[in-house]
Amino acid sequence: ILINGYCKNKEIEGALNLYSEMLSKGIKPDVVIHNTLFIGLFEIHQVERAFKLFDEMQRDGVAADTRTYTIFIDGLCKNGYIVESVELFRTLRILKCELDIQAYSCLIDGLCKSGRLEIALELFHSLPRGVLVADVVTYSIMIHGLYNDGQMDKAHDLFLDMEENAVAPNVITFGTLIHGFIRINEPSKVIELLHKMKEKNVMPDASIVSIVVDLLAKNEISLNSLPSFTVHERQEESHSYSKS
Repeated sequence: ILINGYCKNKEIEGALNLYSEMLSKGIKPDVVIHNTLFIGLFEIHQVERAFKLFDEMQRDGVAADTRTYTIFIDGLCKNGYIVESVELFRTLRILKCELDIQAYSCLIDGLCKSGRLEIALELFHSLPRGVLVADVVTYSIMIHGLYNDGQMDKAHDLFLDMEENAVAPNVITFGTLIHGFIRINEPSKVIELLHKMKEKNVMPDASIVSIVVDLLAKNEISLNSLPSFTVHERQEESHSYSKS
């Protein structure tokens, strides 16, 4: 608990001192403690120290788990080591190490954010069928990557693929698509998505409500075309504006 607290406060030296104290007293830190330290090190961009600690963990006979692999893939991506993250991922797959959907999501996110969209798509479509299933996070990351690249047709196709695979989109998924279709001036698609949100009981967030209010103000859509929850949100929004 103390090590976790130090890491959350980015006081990694305090955490490592406790770790060393445990070793000096003959207490063997488990993989959970090591994973906590790995996260702390990556958060303060201490990539080399994270690998050094990983080597020490292996020498001490503590086996890495699925969480460890995900932490390293994510940590490398977030610190700009995309190529190294891909190499690690490939090595783990060759060694048949167990990887979960979160590991795939982290790498896909890193690839999208670094402009390697085609590689991200290849990885997304290479998910081992019957073993791992893309979840709402994985889909939303991929849809956002396509949105950033202006590929709204592909983003929408992926959204339809979600439905076919019974993966429920969340407000982030809808928000990305709605912002994308606004950007290419397709308000009809926005209305379609708003009705889909209503159907799936997903409430719009402030940014989506703001888009709807703006479309109404510009007379690009009519009030009657909107699902009821959007009308309600819009009325509340308008009421708050009238008070200010």
